[in-house]
Amino acid sequence: MAQLVSSKNLLLSSRPLCVGVVSHAETLSNLVSDLSIGKPPPCDVVEIRLDLIELPTSEIRSALQAIKIPILLTARHPAEGGQGELNADQRMSRVEPLLDLAGAVDIELRSVTEMKHLIDRARSLSVPVIGSFHDFQATPPDEVLEGAISFGENAGLAAVKIAAYLNSADDLGRLLKITTAIRRLRLSVMGMGPWGRVSRLVLAKGGSLLNYGFLGESNAPGQWPAEKLKDLLAEI
Repeated sequence: MAQLVSSKNLLLSSRPLCVGVVSHAETLSNLVSDLSIGKPPPCDVVEIRLDLIELPTSEIRSALQAIKIPILLTARHPAEGGQGELNADQRMSRVEPLLDLAGAVDIELRSVTEMKHLIDRARSLSVPVIGSFHDFQATPPDEVLEGAISFGENAGLAAVKIAAYLNSADDLGRLLKITTAIRRLRLSVMGMGPWGRVSRLVLAKGGSLLNYGFLGESNAPGQWPAEKLKDLLAEI
């Protein structure tokens, strides 16, 4: 059995990790209940979608304190799949009170400047910041993808996440080429759409660190159920 990853070595893992995305209050409650009775964690990392979970911060905090695997906090930008029209200040207000419980935080690359306060606060708590980039329509040209990675490097982020819609096998091949290149920072790369499930295994094998599945209900096309993805990642 693979050793459980901890918050301290989250981005140093030598094996691909499964992230289970929690996007509903009921799913969060069920996860806490399952863990409390000794069920094995269904994933290596839990992503808490704070733009989607409609609970008071105090209730979310209580739930997160019961989760003993690394927690990734995300309040997604509305242009990149976020719920509602939360502005930068509103998204920061959902994340910052929970930062002390986080193993990492996800902030869109487009939000790095306006959410600098949150980035600085995360760094003060030694919480790594992942810069994310999403395209739900297509896989952008290579120069756009490389530009996103370079932007994350120059901003001093700990990792960059790229999620793009795959319209062809060629798109998957381009993502694989980007994933396997030697980099200074860790990458998390995945496809969405009809090629999404295949891509998450291929790209994990190619070096994608964080590989996303869903807990409860899927919130992106091409995701595996997290527990199944975790088992598959252990086989590659």
